[in-house]
Amino acid sequence: MRNARFVRQLAIGLSTLILGAAAQAKDPRLSPKRLSTVGDSITEAINAEEFNPLNPINPNHWASWGNGYHGFWEWLLGRTDVNSHNERISRNFGSTNRVNYMEAKSGADSFDIPSQASQSVAHTATYVPILMGHNDACQSSFARIPSDAQFEANVRAGLDGMKAGLPAGATVYLVGIVDIYRLWSLGSQLSSLGILDCRAIWATTLLGWYPCTTMLSPLISEADRQYTRSRIVGFNAILQRLASEYEAADARHYYAYTDAAFQYAFAPSQVSAFDCFHPSAAGQAELARVTWASGPFGAYTR
Repeated sequence: MRNARFVRQLAIGLSTLILGAAAQAKDPRLSPKRLSTVGDSITEAINAEEFNPLNPINPNHWASWGNGYHGFWEWLLGRTDVNSHNERISRNFGSTNRVNYMEAKSGADSFDIPSQASQSVAHTATYVPILMGHNDACQSSFARIPSDAQFEANVRAGLDGMKAGLPAGATVYLVGIVDIYRLWSLGSQLSSLGILDCRAIWATTLLGWYPCTTMLSPLISEADRQYTRSRIVGFNAILQRLASEYEAADARHYYAYTDAAFQYAFAPSQVSAFDCFHPSAAGQAELARVTWASGPFGAYTR
């Protein structure tokens, strides 16, 4: 009698586990052929390889880690092939029915994630990498850096919009913010056009001509810079937590996070030789490499 009761209880327990597992099963993951990247000036590849004196904020989209391309004209003009996510998708998943949307805008911050995410939804994206938050930490004053709660609310609003609107099986990939303290640490090795010391250019933060007073101003202390870096670390922790939360709760979509961009130690040659701030084409190539390798499609190595 006791054994029969034990068997019944065991059967009920196993049934519950099976039903629970079935309830948590996700829709099949879609291929990433419909790429839509959310981001800021880094994703736009500002001044990565070419500079326009009439437009100091010059997008070099062919050199973007996410959406870059290398066709006949890029080859003919000798532009760098950064082997972007876009290119890797075509090689690994085929070029049929490929689309490549860049929602990123220079100057964007986490407050812009919901609007850019709505564009990803409108484009019925199946793969949405997000690299955003540099302009949250890079501010004209420390008081302007958003709180962790506000940053989380902004990201969560974007994720909620994508959860509601992206096709079932789509993937959202949260990429941790780059460690801009490493950029500041390279100051003595950097120059613009091989002539101007980048630290002199950074000093124009005092006049409001150059961004990121909270890291690059010559008047702030090491403690100030560490504070800004700690905010980046905190923002990245939020991105990681939200990726885990949505991955567990949303049975229709896939979510992943990487800190590969934060951990990467850029070399001087991987910083723009024009504006002393954004990744150069070589830096964009490294961003593409490390974020793809640690991402949801990293097993595809072509």
